[in-house]
Amino acid sequence: MKPVSVERSPKPKNEQLKPAEVDEPYVLDEDLSYLMGRVFAKNQRNCYQELSDLEITPQQYVVMVKLLEKGATSQNELGLLVGMKPVTIHGIIRILAARGLIETHPHEKDRRLHIHSVSDAGKEMVNELVKRVQKVEIKNFAPLNPTEKETLRHILKKLLPQDMDSQSTIEFLTRKNHV
Repeated sequence: MKPVSVERSPKPKNEQLKPAEVDEPYVLDEDLSYLMGRVFAKNQRNCYQELSDLEITPQQYVVMVKLLEKGATSQNELGLLVGMKPVTIHGIIRILAARGLIETHPHEKDRRLHIHSVSDAGKEMVNELVKRVQKVEIKNFAPLNPTEKETLRHILKKLLPQDMDSQSTIEFLTRKNHV
């Protein structure tokens, strides 16, 4: 049996996509989500490289720094503060506790909750981690002048979900006795 040949109309090279809602052609390299994703991936890759010899991931770095900034904190509150899902924060806490970088204690009033804090060994490591991540930031954002960096910081903060503002969410949960 011979294969059936299907005639297709030739498509011009570099065909431009046109989403229904937009009159202008769609160009991936101009898509903000795509660009943010690429910058995020570059930043994560550079952070992984800088922290790999310490066997710390960028997410673990964020958790340790936030714990040091905030002080003793519950797992739920910590997850809200850093914008991580409960399953993610649970795994990170488990790993960091096993390495002796954070300490975990039962909550004074609610024994179902545990309070986490950075251990002395963790505090020593955080100083080194911050230096390394600052080097990554300098490298990643070298093309920007100081004003552009501040503008970018302002825009990124503005883009964070307002309904998930960690401080107001924590205050709400605390009033409801969930944290």
